[in-house]
Amino acid sequence: MNVTIIGAGSIGLLVAAKLAMNGQVVTVICRRKYQADQLSKGINYINRRKTQCVKVQATHLLSSKKTDLLIVAVKSNQVPSVLSLIQEVYQDSNLPDILFIQNGMRHLSYIKLLHHNVLVGVVEHGALKIDERTVEHTGDGIIRMSAYSGVPKVLTALSSEDFPVHYEHDWYEMLARKLVINCAINPLSSIYGVLNGELLQNARFYSLMRELVKEACEVLELEFERSWNDVQLVCRKTSANTSSMLADIQAGRLTEIDAITGYVLKEAETRGKYVPFSRFVFDSVKGLEMVTR
Repeated sequence: MNVTIIGAGSIGLLVAAKLAMNGQVVTVICRRKYQADQLSKGINYINRRKTQCVKVQATHLLSSKKTDLLIVAVKSNQVPSVLSLIQEVYQDSNLPDILFIQNGMRHLSYIKLLHHNVLVGVVEHGALKIDERTVEHTGDGIIRMSAYSGVPKVLTALSSEDFPVHYEHDWYEMLARKLVINCAINPLSSIYGVLNGELLQNARFYSLMRELVKEACEVLELEFERSWNDVQLVCRKTSANTSSMLADIQAGRLTEIDAITGYVLKEAETRGKYVPFSRFVFDSVKGLEMVTR
């Protein structure tokens, strides 16, 4: 299968490396020619302290060459510009199936305008970008995907024993359950500057995390106990990891708080729900962005 991945951050590099290792023909689209030149030498994939160089194609220019699947692996706030680029390059008649793998649910407002075969997905792996062509696989997991619009192919060919891809029938529940996890872990870890596992070990952080899960579940109409168990499991599995939001704060980058907690706040306002803990962490992270950038 020919797969084109737009975005060369930690998740884009991880997915590119694993799919290429499993026999897919992978092209990575980068923003800068320098990174594309570096990636053309191969992705340095690190797992359990072992490094493997994985060959992929790379370019900074999206072309209309035939591909079976486009994977959009940029941050949520970059989705509109990527969609504009895709629509410029591809004619509707030859637009491939597109899989979006963003944190949060804000990107849904952009992709609902697409009249095509669209999948949405969540990535449950941990990944850390070391440099332009190096990614460390910091936590094993799975990729979940679901059809959002049209009739996209069920992409079982992407799945392998060491990089499983699961197809879900309910895209909303899939995205909402992942959103609750992100709403609980990412803001608290970034505000207090702690690894994920500390949120379970510190009684104060633990209590705050539970309140955030309660609020998100009420707004998103999810069952609390199941989501709370999900959050605790992820904290345990990624206990030694730095969350992506904390990494953004430490690097002076914009976070994805608008796509994560911001989405919950918007939905809460629409539904007349009071979510004080979510408001607190949202404002706190936005304040940190102002200080660190």
